[in-house]
Amino acid sequence: MTVVVEPNALGGGPKVACVQPEEGDTGADLFEKAGHPLTFVTSMPSVVCRVAGRPEEAGCAQMPPADAYWSLWITDDSGAWSYASRNVTEIAVTSGQGVAFTWIDDNVVTAPATVLGDAVGAPSSPSPESSPEDSTGSNTEPRPSSDPEPLPAWVAPVGILGLFALAGAVWWRRR
Repeated sequence: MTVVVEPNALGGGPKVACVQPEEGDTGADLFEKAGHPLTFVTSMPSVVCRVAGRPEEAGCAQMPPADAYWSLWITDDSGAWSYASRNVTEIAVTSGQGVAFTWIDDNVVTAPATVLGDAVGAPSSPSPESSPEDSTGSNTEPRPSSDPEPLPAWVAPVGILGLFALAGAVWWRRR
């Protein structure tokens, strides 16, 4: 299982770790195993406020703003990133998947830039640009761009509102 943390505007490069999931592990368990402890929002304990203590200045009493938060991603069988439809304490992951947190700070939700290797769940390093002729002198085709497509700006606020609605429904039901 590959665990990725991309701090983006918070500074520093992506952190990639491979961990061995155990039966019953959630995404939160995997981030902990990879050395990225999670701090949750006090009023909504399923929402992440900080990953590995970042951002330090984040107040964790209330929901983070829609333009400054950690977005959660998971891979499918092909290794393509998808915005997680459940929170990190609820998602079940398998050894063939990747899970990532990326810092969003500009209302543009973008999938992680980290590309997983040929075997899903195995990290791969970006390869250097290849020249039209490699060292053997044979011609190579240029590689297509793998830049992730950004999600529309409305996705994050709608997701956050959905979490509030879910929390409200749970609270109302437990009254």
